[in-house]
Amino acid sequence: MSLKSERELNPTSKNQVNRAKTAVQSKNFDYAITLLQATLKEEPLFLEGRRLLRAVEIQKHEATGTFTRQMTSMRMSGTLMKLSTGKKTPQEQLIQAEEILALDPYQQKANVMIGEAGAALGYPEFKCFAYETLAKGKPTDKAILHSLAEAYMEAKDAAKAEKTYERILEIDPRDGDALSGLKNASAANASKVGGWETSNNDYRNVLKSKSEAEQLEQEAKVVKSADAIEDQIAVNFQKHQAEPANPNHSKAIAQLYIQRNDYASAVPWFEHAFEAGGNVDSALEKTIGDLRLKNVENELQALRNDLAGKTDPEEQAQAQAAVDQKEKELNDARLYLAEARVRAQPNEGEFRYDLGEALYKIGQFKRATEELQQSLKQPSVRYQALNLMGLAFKARGMLDFAEKQLALAESELPIMDEVKKEIVYNLGLVYEATKKEDKALEQWKKIYEVDMSYRDVAARVEASYGGSDHSA
Repeated sequence: MSLKSERELNPTSKNQVNRAKTAVQSKNFDYAITLLQATLKEEPLFLEGRRLLRAVEIQKHEATGTFTRQMTSMRMSGTLMKLSTGKKTPQEQLIQAEEILALDPYQQKANVMIGEAGAALGYPEFKCFAYETLAKGKPTDKAILHSLAEAYMEAKDAAKAEKTYERILEIDPRDGDALSGLKNASAANASKVGGWETSNNDYRNVLKSKSEAEQLEQEAKVVKSADAIEDQIAVNFQKHQAEPANPNHSKAIAQLYIQRNDYASAVPWFEHAFEAGGNVDSALEKTIGDLRLKNVENELQALRNDLAGKTDPEEQAQAQAAVDQKEKELNDARLYLAEARVRAQPNEGEFRYDLGEALYKIGQFKRATEELQQSLKQPSVRYQALNLMGLAFKARGMLDFAEKQLALAESELPIMDEVKKEIVYNLGLVYEATKKEDKALEQWKKIYEVDMSYRDVAARVEASYGGSDHSA
């Protein structure tokens, strides 16, 4: 069995999901929850649907008063007892846990069971999802955040684990377990970004021999200070001079520069390794793109900081010109990275989205829509892709196509989160451009109802009432 996407569901389940989305739009949360629970009983590995179900449950939960929540908590006691009794299959655990979560989506025991049942089926993504939910309910609970970070590591998502450990250290800078976890996650992430991992997740296989791998491990252990890094760079440079065609020496030097956060120096060494390897190592090509991007981002931030400190108009103009030039370099670096990733994995939807976004930012709107269209089947970026497609079509003057993409995205999103706000706002701009002022105003009113401070919706909505302040 494998995780299922919505397009892989049978017609009955697809119909249930669509009806659930419609029910959410009309705030009929109970009916939507019933439909999605039925779908998940048939398709337990439809994780995308489970995320949608949880989002609906959270929306309902947050709209419920304190007294009602207390009464619900009393009703749950009997159902909670069932979770601890009898031996159950993972599928049965998932069903029983969802019964609890329909009443309280933040209930800890039920969420943990979701994670454990999914992991038992071979999918650690369930455990990540479960602790993400708990962390949303208790964003400063260190125990939950530690469990979330460990789940990310189990799922081999070191980047998210690293960010989670950083969140813990923001709460408690003295948390030793978080410091240790951050170090391990950072090392794992650097290894992955650096292209050391292979199909069996053992970087030894990219070296010529086991003894060479052990030597590199030993060298890495002694790299603790700036002086030690310099010493190791010198050692590996001598090896490089002795064997200039060996890419491993160049990679080792580049990794040492990364430890020093000197991305500009690391890039040419990785480039040399890429060329020495015949320009065929796609993982290394992506690493070069990542580092170029990081380096330009750091330089851009420094220029922005410099601009913020200028008071003389002439100096401000010069600093702004430098920022503009660096922003162009950043867009070029993003495009390089996105194109490299698509070449390496042309069927990866998220990489197609990144390329579409990079093309949009440099004004290549036609190519952008082509790439974004190919990313729509990737659930994690579907709505961002529809939004950017709408904006790209708008920029091309194809307003009917822009309206269609944005309206579709709005209809599918159940919750007015930041992504949906942007989509709703942009659809309003398209209606405005097509002289449908009433429909445009209705879009901005939807945002105004939940977030008056979003962009300029307050000014737009209040202007339609004459712009006067009606407060007493």
